[in-house]
Amino acid sequence: MAKVKTRQAKQKVADMTVDELAELVRQILRDELKFLCSVDDEGNLVFWCEEAYAKYVELVGKKPSEVKAYWVEGGMKFRYSDDEVTPELAKELDEAKREPLVPEEKVLAELRRIGVSV
Repeated sequence: MAKVKTRQAKQKVADMTVDELAELVRQILRDELKFLCSVDDEGNLVFWCEEAYAKYVELVGKKPSEVKAYWVEGGMKFRYSDDEVTPELAKELDEAKREPLVPEEKVLAELRRIGVSV
């Protein structure tokens, strides 16, 4: 899209057409977001931090599954889930956190026993 051409540097918003104002807003968003994200080969927006991704998802007002976007951290891709933590799921997660962990030595011994090289 073409850049908005203002008639004068101090033009009032009231003097702009709706199309000019909409294009100005798009231009500002592009300028603000161009350093925070890029587009990958599949057309997804790739954000370089979670905060920028979260702000974008909030800005477009859609569920994360409806937005073709993710952020990269430590070389891994992340995106938010549409799932909401229900009281039942929160209880299940708390119980899982309290379960005892299997010691590393036991896991390694079992892997060796079944022939996995570690």
